[in-house]
Amino acid sequence: MKARWRTFVPTSFVSARHGTGLFLVALLLAVSCRHFIIDGDDPSKCKALINGGQWYAQHTWLTPGCVSTHYGSREINDCIDKRRIIIAGDLTIQSTYWDMVRTLDGDIVPALTETDLRYTNDRATVEYLWDPFLNSTGLYESLAAYHDAEDAPMLILIGGGQWHVANHATDEFASALNGIVSTARLGGGHSEVGARALTKHDGPGDLVLFAPVQEPYSASSDAATEFAGYRDLNDHLRWLADEKAIDVLWSFGRMTAARKDQFIDDSIYVHDEVLRQRSDILLNLRCNAKLATTRSFPNVRTCCGAWAGPNWIQSSFLILGLGFLPVIVLLGYMWPLFAPDNRPVIRAFCAFTSTVSLMYITDRTHIFEQVQRLPLVPSNLRNMIIVVILVGALTMQGSKLPKPSTPGQKQPDQPFLPRDQTEEWKGWMQALIVIYHYNMAWSADWFWEIIRLTVASYLFLTGFGHTVYFLQKKDYSFKRVAAVMIRTNLLPCTLAYVMRTRWLLYYYMPLSTFWFLVVYATLAVGRRHNEHTLFLVAKIVTSAALVRTFLNTRDLPETVVRLFALTCNISFDAGAFFHLRVKSDQYIVYLGMLAAMFYIWSKDVLSSDRHQDALSRHFRRIFPSLKHTVIAAALIAFIYFWYWVYNQIHSQADFVQWQPYITFVPILAFTVLRNAHPYLRNVHSLAFAWLGRYSGEMYVMQDHLWLAGDQEAVLRTGLFHGDESVSRDRWRDLLLITPLYLIACSIIGNATVTIMTWSVRQPTPVPNHPVGRTLDGVEMRLLPGVDADEEEESSSEKSVPRVNHWKRLRRLLWPTKIRDRAIMVLALMWFLNMTYT
Repeated sequence: MKARWRTFVPTSFVSARHGTGLFLVALLLAVSCRHFIIDGDDPSKCKALINGGQWYAQHTWLTPGCVSTHYGSREINDCIDKRRIIIAGDLTIQSTYWDMVRTLDGDIVPALTETDLRYTNDRATVEYLWDPFLNSTGLYESLAAYHDAEDAPMLILIGGGQWHVANHATDEFASALNGIVSTARLGGGHSEVGARALTKHDGPGDLVLFAPVQEPYSASSDAATEFAGYRDLNDHLRWLADEKAIDVLWSFGRMTAARKDQFIDDSIYVHDEVLRQRSDILLNLRCNAKLATTRSFPNVRTCCGAWAGPNWIQSSFLILGLGFLPVIVLLGYMWPLFAPDNRPVIRAFCAFTSTVSLMYITDRTHIFEQVQRLPLVPSNLRNMIIVVILVGALTMQGSKLPKPSTPGQKQPDQPFLPRDQTEEWKGWMQALIVIYHYNMAWSADWFWEIIRLTVASYLFLTGFGHTVYFLQKKDYSFKRVAAVMIRTNLLPCTLAYVMRTRWLLYYYMPLSTFWFLVVYATLAVGRRHNEHTLFLVAKIVTSAALVRTFLNTRDLPETVVRLFALTCNISFDAGAFFHLRVKSDQYIVYLGMLAAMFYIWSKDVLSSDRHQDALSRHFRRIFPSLKHTVIAAALIAFIYFWYWVYNQIHSQADFVQWQPYITFVPILAFTVLRNAHPYLRNVHSLAFAWLGRYSGEMYVMQDHLWLAGDQEAVLRTGLFHGDESVSRDRWRDLLLITPLYLIACSIIGNATVTIMTWSVRQPTPVPNHPVGRTLDGVEMRLLPGVDADEEEESSSEKSVPRVNHWKRLRRLLWPTKIRDRAIMVLALMWFLNMTYT
């Protein structure tokens, strides 16, 4: 067995992936041990809400290891849902009642009063019981109903102690607590919040919670003596909590500890912000898991929260990715179960499904931590950008130059926009995009404008790259369309099902898909006449006019989307996509197409003498001087663009208004300047080029494996805890999460290329391109694995004879023709959409 194992495990597989695999295993083991062993008594982060928390930037309360959110009136009504919340105690706890009621009804004016209070609407009831002694009949009746299935309050909050401190009645306070514990039947049978499992429809279940006695602020040196009474009462609460008799909200006390600014003047009462945070702790604790089954993505209530249970699609995928395919691959290394040409495909499917399952674990369970994103700190943004620039600069190296066409000939330079350069371009842009999302940097107008330009640059490369391919290769086959669609959409479509999100969440993929189809349709219609420049320009202009008409015709995009929603059960926001995403950059793709046309024509004219028309001869004659003129103009245009934006653009709304008409200036200028000299074309950043090869995966996967909560939170390992700042705390997680994220992106990217190649493979070799004159190979690769020349793999049927019934079964499951495969896949997706829950 040992010898056979060595036979079927290539040494290159072990050596090339040993370090990466060791890192992944070590990290996942460390995170799992932290979750299941160290934090095993609080798997859902309920105790984190009760016991922990800290202020960040004065007005943001952060719960360690999870995200808590503000509850508005709609969320409170959905949570209470014709039940009731009871708050009992003295005036210090009555303030929490008023905050909750004011959220439900903004017209109510709070007024502290020594009477019982009650607020009710058609969905929620909130009661306050005036009980400074903690022994009133109303409180005891509510506690007695705690186990009554019909009239039980869903939450009872008890807080007081001010009277007991003033009257030195510590024994009376202890007696009152004992009576409460006995009446509510807590005591020895009580299961503390956090240790009990969350139910699917009711979260932690009905709760009886205690607020610690509110201690006033004092800066005097004898505070220990002055506050002895308060601390005696809280010590008794702590003793009961340690005995697991009650649950005490110690986070209430942490909010005001040593914080004079949280108190109103010199009183015992706290500011509205503290009250709001306390109400949110209560509601997050009781309601987060309950609302998870009724609310769609994004689910950012991870403190004492849960996610909707996996449906049959998710369960099947997770079993496939975490169980079935890994076992099959392992057995395939030990025994020759598959034909040699099918083994990489099986491994690719295993790698793809396992990595997507990892994203499900990181972003749909509590094994990793999802924590709140912090508002922009300019120094964090600056430092991250500096690190990225340094990494890119330190990995600069020469590109692999093309070989001379004849022996002894001088080695040629890289052509205009070579593959390494475009990958480098996409790489540093994608690095800026993930930094932008991590830091919530849209409040910095200058960086927001740069990000808008990166999106426009991606679309420019989309138009340029696909146009160069189609005009050079003349390959308008369905195979080409299928390859691009699979390469672009396999990951986002899979995540939409597995993560219960929407395809539009990963908006650049739908955007890229839309513009690819536009470019394809524009060039495929009348393609026999694409050699005629005027005809091709007329098609491009017509296409731009049609897209503009489609976008500006009232309700037309919405009607088209509604038709697909009715027939295919898709969820798609036409306004957000067409009127915001597409419309903002509706011309830059066409500019990329025109640039591709000029590039192909000028390259053909300069590389051969067969073009002898007047324009070609004149262009060859003036090209040396024209080149320097264009470079100078590009430099001036690039500088003037930013000068003009600084002086004329005063808001993001102004930039959006001008965006379709001005973004081409810096993009074309950068393209010219980046290729202004052979040395600039012959060097590139290895790190940025590597990122660029997986830029699509980086954009999609950042929502679940670098960030979290569908881009609304930040992913952490939970191995470190500090003040939650990036510079003094979160940087340690970045050092671990970032390699995990990049490794997973590369695994998904490589697996997707293999799956795409297999999906469009045909059983018999066919010419890749029509017979006829073609130009040199495409220098730019827009999608790795798609634009590179692909050699058809021969079918295993040629070498391994199979019986006819097996051939028929295989062709039924996976048809021979690519169109039939596409129809089958679309039918499967339609079925999944119609049955998805």
